[in-house]
Amino acid sequence: MIIHNDKCLELGLPTASSFDNQVTYVIKVISAGIKLNTRKARFIGIHNLHSIASTLQRKGYKFTLEHGRVKCPFTGESPPQHVDIVSMTTEQISHYKKTKAAKR
Repeated sequence: MIIHNDKCLELGLPTASSFDNQVTYVIKVISAGIKLNTRKARFIGIHNLHSIASTLQRKGYKFTLEHGRVKCPFTGESPPQHVDIVSMTTEQISHYKKTKAAKR
């Protein structure tokens, strides 16, 4: 799937690099301290955030998965259905950066 950079900019998210796939883009966003939810993900072209979260857990990434009501970028409203919200705490971000630096 293609990540739509124009939509990323519209939401204030970093743009995807040419080599980013959906998993690496989600890591890029949450390791920058930004929360990404299912509605934002669908708006930018990621239609399966729940599957990506499962992949990240399986690969051993430390992040926070919450569920809650969020504003829909398509309609501007907050539907009553709860969605996945993925993020990293400051401790998880520092752990990720240390792990990434150790692999180099």
